[in-house]
Amino acid sequence: MFKIRQTLVISCMYCALTFLSTLHAQEIQFQVNVDLNNIPFDSRIDIQNLKSDIINYLSTQKYADQDWEKPKVPVDIGITVTGKASNNTYSAILTVLSYTLLENGAKSVLMKSIEKNWSFEYAPGAALSYQNNRFNSLSSPIDYYMLTAMGLFLDTYGELEGTPYYEKAKLICRNGAAVNVNGYTMTPDPSVPSKIGLVTELTDMLFEDFRKLIFSYHFDGLEAIEKDKVSGKKVMANIITSMKTFKQKKVTMRSTLLDYFFNAKFMEIADIFKGYDDPDLFTILGILDPANNSIYQKAQDDR
Repeated sequence: MFKIRQTLVISCMYCALTFLSTLHAQEIQFQVNVDLNNIPFDSRIDIQNLKSDIINYLSTQKYADQDWEKPKVPVDIGITVTGKASNNTYSAILTVLSYTLLENGAKSVLMKSIEKNWSFEYAPGAALSYQNNRFNSLSSPIDYYMLTAMGLFLDTYGELEGTPYYEKAKLICRNGAAVNVNGYTMTPDPSVPSKIGLVTELTDMLFEDFRKLIFSYHFDGLEAIEKDKVSGKKVMANIITSMKTFKQKKVTMRSTLLDYFFNAKFMEIADIFKGYDDPDLFTILGILDPANNSIYQKAQDDR
């Protein structure tokens, strides 16, 4: 039987604070920052309204097919414009952070993504709209991350609840591949992390057990730590051990999903287990996430 987190009620103080700095789409509580400092002053005129246009777009956007009954998904979007290739074409770095919410109102990172070679077309006053049958170089990448963020968020509230949003994100990847957009391919290469690789694994039955462990990480692990740190850490250690078993039994090549998960979580995990007295746990973390093994070793030594 699937386990489901109850929808949390955020405190009035938390709501008041976030209202001052964020705007609310139908399902997303977002912040947008656009940095134009890397392009000449005279090149900024035609793109000076990019931030407000994206805010207006997301504020009126609805990604869910039904009414959204969960808390809004916290997402931070950063756009650093790095150049202007032609009248309406720009290069930029796109960063996206998405979170889930714990019962105490705290946020836990779910996704940290950066695109260093994003290219998009933008004209002042251009009308943006989400359409699942065509690719727009500006809005479609943003749509992809919003849909993926919603799916990851739902996967922390109920086992495998995010699947419909990963399917929508996958369609965006296919639309991009159909018009030969850089960074979008029809078939993922397991050795190279990619957008299509992430949502393909998130919709693959092979990875359902890992998605259930992601749910358990939040539902059983983080929430238990909030109630009792000593017993909660033991619960979390068991979940991490189960992740190692999953990787050893079912993952024969590099996994984009595992990379994404630990890229988002390694600092949180290191902080949870700082000074933990079981060395085997840190060995397991090194197997699961070798890229951040030095962080785990530092946490082990930090008492």
